[in-house]
Amino acid sequence: MDWHLVGGGAKGAVHIGVLQAFKEEGINIDYISGTSSGSIIACLYACGYNPYNILHMFNLYCKQIADYDKMLPFKVLGTMFTGRLSIKGLAKGDRLEETIRNFCIAKNIKDISDFKIKIAIPTVDLNTGEVIYYLNKKVDETFINRDFDDKPSYKYIGNIASIVRSSCSFPAVFEPKAFDSKILIDGGVRVNTPVSILKGMGADKVIAITFSKNDYCKTYTNNIVSISLRSFDIMTHQVNESEVQKADYVLDMKTENISLLDSSKTNELATIGYNYAKRNIAKIKQIIEFQ
Repeated sequence: MDWHLVGGGAKGAVHIGVLQAFKEEGINIDYISGTSSGSIIACLYACGYNPYNILHMFNLYCKQIADYDKMLPFKVLGTMFTGRLSIKGLAKGDRLEETIRNFCIAKNIKDISDFKIKIAIPTVDLNTGEVIYYLNKKVDETFINRDFDDKPSYKYIGNIASIVRSSCSFPAVFEPKAFDSKILIDGGVRVNTPVSILKGMGADKVIAITFSKNDYCKTYTNNIVSISLRSFDIMTHQVNESEVQKADYVLDMKTENISLLDSSKTNELATIGYNYAKRNIAKIKQIIEFQ
């Protein structure tokens, strides 16, 4: 079975619950893709970590969101004198990248080409708007989404920690990542639900996880970050509709009133994902049996 993990900040913890449900049901995953926080879980799963370990590590990731740039107050002050806004993001992302690097090295993984499981992680070139997929298997481009007026690029090598950080570089929260001679940002800007890339890599049946389009948090509008997150949330539902339609089955998660940055709810979110997967397991197994 093949699986896509949607981005969603702290909400990405629902994927961990689904992983646990699949493990209990004996469902194996051969291909996996993930955007933003989904790329973290996809990476850790591909490394060979179990859901319990991944939940612990994901909680560490959520703490990195609060790893604000210590120079931020001085940059704001400097803006008052120069008139130039030099703030690229609230958090630099260095600690997140280092955390991922340490977990991967513990499993002898440094480069995306080191994974045995087939994996794909999208990022976006900030300068050109181009989608860049980092993956470890050649792609049949006839499967790739043609709704956009440009072609994505494919990279088959690259430091996995830097790739994950790039895919997690949510605008205004994390600074863009300078990597591979490009300035990269969150893959969810263009492809928050990368289903077709798995089809192009050879996946037969793809199960996708999304968040309900009516799923929202009433506290989204209380500051500039929450407003940006909600705006991004609205945008990606429309942008990724055609990708979602390419999945063989969609687990449409409902996490109403839980913010994308609410790191206190990760265990609750994992439980939501677990229970939802269990309720749908018979349908998922039926799809797998018809491969």
